[in-house]
Amino acid sequence: MATISCGIDFGTTNSSAALVDEHGVRVLDLDPGNDNPKSLPSLLYLARDGEQIVGRSAANVFIERNVDREVIVRQVDLGVHIEGYVGGEGDNDYGNVPRKDSENVREAVRAHAMMEVNSPGRLFQSLKTSLRHKVFKGTEVFGVEYQIEELVAIILRRIKAAIDKAAGQPVDSAVFGRPVRFSKRAEENEVAERRLETAARLAGFNRVSFFYEPVGACVEYAMTTAERQRLMVVDIGGGTFDVCIMEFGGARDAAERLAESRILAVSGVPVAGDAIDREISRVKVFPCLGSRSRYGPSVLPVPQYLFNNMLDWQNLYKLNTEETINWLIAMEVSSNEPDAIRMLRALIQRNYGYPLAREVEAAKKRLSEMDTTTISLHRDDIQLEEPIERVEFAHIIEDMLLDMRTTIEDAETAAQVKPADIDYVLTTGGTSLIPAVRQMLVDRYGEAKLHERDTFTSVAKGLAIVSQFA
Repeated sequence: MATISCGIDFGTTNSSAALVDEHGVRVLDLDPGNDNPKSLPSLLYLARDGEQIVGRSAANVFIERNVDREVIVRQVDLGVHIEGYVGGEGDNDYGNVPRKDSENVREAVRAHAMMEVNSPGRLFQSLKTSLRHKVFKGTEVFGVEYQIEELVAIILRRIKAAIDKAAGQPVDSAVFGRPVRFSKRAEENEVAERRLETAARLAGFNRVSFFYEPVGACVEYAMTTAERQRLMVVDIGGGTFDVCIMEFGGARDAAERLAESRILAVSGVPVAGDAIDREISRVKVFPCLGSRSRYGPSVLPVPQYLFNNMLDWQNLYKLNTEETINWLIAMEVSSNEPDAIRMLRALIQRNYGYPLAREVEAAKKRLSEMDTTTISLHRDDIQLEEPIERVEFAHIIEDMLLDMRTTIEDAETAAQVKPADIDYVLTTGGTSLIPAVRQMLVDRYGEAKLHERDTFTSVAKGLAIVSQFA
């Protein structure tokens, strides 16, 4: 039986896979329903009846079943008492007021939580980002407890099924990509990699190894030539910004090329596409929904916790309580921006968080080709039309661009090279298409040195090449 190996790029937003067999290296179709079949959106929808849906279909089903429906939220008894010792009252203007009974009295309160009771299903996205959070060990979905590793494994099983089908046999060995840094904290990096390995094994991969994603992209390009080169890869996906500088010696084949290569430096920061989308929402969308409005006789500002919760659209339903909705109705009457507050209420009541998030992402992508576009959403009382210009967008992400530039400089320092020492700069990942990001690279290295690799599959292809020698 022929030896078959594969590389898997499990991404924050999209995932891809490539196979190496007697036919060479080939990137696989993972999602026929996606615009790009070779790219699988890293989405998971768990339905109330137990159905598990992955990829573009997960988003479509969520929109079909969840958007523009009545959301019912109730206070649910968790069946838990929270106990504690309660002593005398603390110091105040009148001095300490002692309790009349014992100072060490055990008291308890019954724990409750606000929960949606009529949800047809839950959609999970950006699970890769959650791998690093030690406190997020899992979640309950319709009475079933899922660990984060199990949720990721469901997506990876879809990928493995495609790999096995293409190979014509089970493939139990895989090289997985990983960012240079899942987190700025070393302990969170370790947790994330360990969890991803566990998820891969749950999905059926018995032999799992890891390789830096930007190094994989470096290898993918280096195999296209036999020339001696010093390459930099800038890999910007949905969750991380990674940089790799590698040196390749002249060689005749992939094995020699890899043997004569060396990694000069890697650097990374957990800032990329998702964070950019959130910043666009803060600056351009939230003011349209009343984030800067005032209300009431005291001209109070609208509480910002409403908008902080909206950044995670999956939890938008938690705001849809009778108390919050009645409060928004009352606020609308006394607000200096009643139309904006009405739109905010409609967004919460009709669960339009996901369509709005997708429109923000789409507007960001349009700015890669257009100088100006409009963030647009028209549903019920929501009539959102907010223009955004490319120049304005660059200002919005200015701090993130600074973080990216610093990461590049760190890699150069670690590699002991200057911009002139780099032969080519390779870009990959969807966020690398943003004009402000590209211009930052042009300013530093020059237009002639920049080479755009396949946005979604170059890393997976490089990982597959490496898998032959893992």
